[in-house]
Amino acid sequence: MVKDVLGLNKGFYTAIHKCIRCGQCAYGKEEVGYEPLCPIHMNRPYFANTAGGIMQIARAAHEGKLAPSESLRDLLYQCTGCEACEVNCGVISGQVEIITLLKEWLKRNEIDYKEEHQLMLGNLMKSRVPYGGRLGPRLEWLGEDGKKAVSSNPQVFYFVGCASSFRETEMAASFVEILKKLDVPFSLSEKEWCCAAPLYYLGLKEDCKSWAEYNVKMIDETGASLAVFTCPTCSMVFKKHYPKWVGGELPFKIMHVSEYIESLMTSGELHLKNRIDKKIIYHDPCHLGRGQGIYRAPRNILGEIPGIQLEEYRFSKENSLCCGGGGLLPAGFPDLADSLGEKRAGQAMEKGPSLIVSSCPGCKENLKLGAKRARLKKVKVKDLTELVAESL
Repeated sequence: MVKDVLGLNKGFYTAIHKCIRCGQCAYGKEEVGYEPLCPIHMNRPYFANTAGGIMQIARAAHEGKLAPSESLRDLLYQCTGCEACEVNCGVISGQVEIITLLKEWLKRNEIDYKEEHQLMLGNLMKSRVPYGGRLGPRLEWLGEDGKKAVSSNPQVFYFVGCASSFRETEMAASFVEILKKLDVPFSLSEKEWCCAAPLYYLGLKEDCKSWAEYNVKMIDETGASLAVFTCPTCSMVFKKHYPKWVGGELPFKIMHVSEYIESLMTSGELHLKNRIDKKIIYHDPCHLGRGQGIYRAPRNILGEIPGIQLEEYRFSKENSLCCGGGGLLPAGFPDLADSLGEKRAGQAMEKGPSLIVSSCPGCKENLKLGAKRARLKKVKVKDLTELVAESL
């Protein structure tokens, strides 16, 4: 009898045996001519560097035919968790979770993290933030006026997330400005912890449970009935994983900021009036689109801003190319992350926009770097919340 070394449930066991090794997981759909989408496969175009190849690796590990190794670690950690494989497979699902199970297996077998990921883990355990260096307070960007606007009886809790708190703070400030202009009672907290996505992608799922319990309790104690997120990785983790990690349904509703703003437009509470005369192109974040199925809301919002000429990437929606800012790629494989960001920024030039817009702090950060590397001097990168705040 084969020992279950990976901790496979019935669905995952079935998945690694049902993979037909066709390789379609690495490619987009017919609309993009079945061109490559998988970041790992684009880096090295071999079958092993696809989700299908990794399913065979998982099967070999499960059957005791493969030993854990650093070379396998380096293959797995090139995955950004973009879920292109799950959308394009058509036969199985759960590829990203199976990759995470393999990471757990490596950890149990004492395969060390890359140094960069070990440093990230140290930061998380020390300060509940994945970033190192001298970080200021989590809400330093908020300012005194923002702090005065925080309600003791909030309708909305704004879960800012680490990237919006410490790197792309314009996004956070823009969303708070929107809430203030609409007189929405809101709260946020300096006691917020990282959503635990980096822990999950490090194969430390058991550690994620206490982090989820902490964040859920922190939000629930404010009395808010709705938690809103400017980071789609955070909202995806809350929707997809938190109920499993805390052992039940969460006591508040969860919405990404694009869903929330669209709902305010639908109810007539939010009207976009100020013109923004720009030709823009919208980039679908992996964890918003493929991760949560949210494609319509950002486009509906952009379509309501006077003056906006909205263009689409050829690789868009389910066929969106990962910008390279996802998973743990920028920390562990910065050159690959940079090349993906440059490629994605460069693809925008097919439509000649003056502005690339996304709805994710990781995407904004990596697309800005990508545009700089591609020498797109006249092209700026902004987040959806920033445009909404400008147009209110």
